[in-house]
Amino acid sequence: MSKISVVMPTYNAERYVKEAIESVLNQSFGDFEYIIVDDGSSDDTMSIIRSFSDKRIKIFENKHDFIGSLNIGIRSASGKYIARMDADDLMYCERLKIQYKIMEEEPELAVCTSWVRTFGENIAGNILPSYVGVLKYPLYHLLQGNFLFHPTAMIRTSFLYEHILEYQNYEFAEDYKLWVEIAKRGGLFYIESQPLLFYRINTEQVSYQKRKEQAETALRIRWEILTYLLKLNSNHYPNLSLMLESMSLAKNQGLLTDDRILSFFYDLFSENQSRFILES
Repeated sequence: MSKISVVMPTYNAERYVKEAIESVLNQSFGDFEYIIVDDGSSDDTMSIIRSFSDKRIKIFENKHDFIGSLNIGIRSASGKYIARMDADDLMYCERLKIQYKIMEEEPELAVCTSWVRTFGENIAGNILPSYVGVLKYPLYHLLQGNFLFHPTAMIRTSFLYEHILEYQNYEFAEDYKLWVEIAKRGGLFYIESQPLLFYRINTEQVSYQKRKEQAETALRIRWEILTYLLKLNSNHYPNLSLMLESMSLAKNQGLLTDDRILSFFYDLFSENQSRFILES
């Protein structure tokens, strides 16, 4: 059994998939299986994938169903950890080695992510930072939005299996929903304060083409988080729900926006962390 299962879905990725695969196969840490799930590509993606003869590569084919393809990858993983990867990005050669060491040294961690460095045509190679180290109260932080870079994630496989977790049908924000469900079950997150992935920026990305739909799904998830946190605190602070009802009425009258309401509660929790229950 391999120590790590790298899971990478592909869809019409003929322009970039060769480089992505090479960046994985050239990792300094070699004890991994490489699960590639093609999501119904109609271009030369599959022929490029099949041109590699590395025994670590395991190929699966699926109809065009991205979330389903991600779950095929998870269910097929035999490694102690699952490392996510996208078909248009590039791993730093030390990525798996660094994340494996972190997860081994911190057995309470459920997820380890990192910063990324952007690249692409006419794109400056900027580092996109996030939080640093172990994230205290991850559910409360996720109320702000999804700040974790999905293709940098290494996930403890046993945590997913123990809690029967996989990607849900939250289109274009399935990773955000998974982080929330992990946080609800007490999973800890660690963010490595260096880029371990070259993150490609291009207009063909789903996150670019479907950014409006992604924002709508993310807003739905933020409301779910707030509802959950209010329920956790309902015995000690029942008036919080009344506050939300009043603010929702003001929103219906055009006086408040969703973001203003969610930001208000985030600030309230932030300023009174010791008083509120912010984790399950």
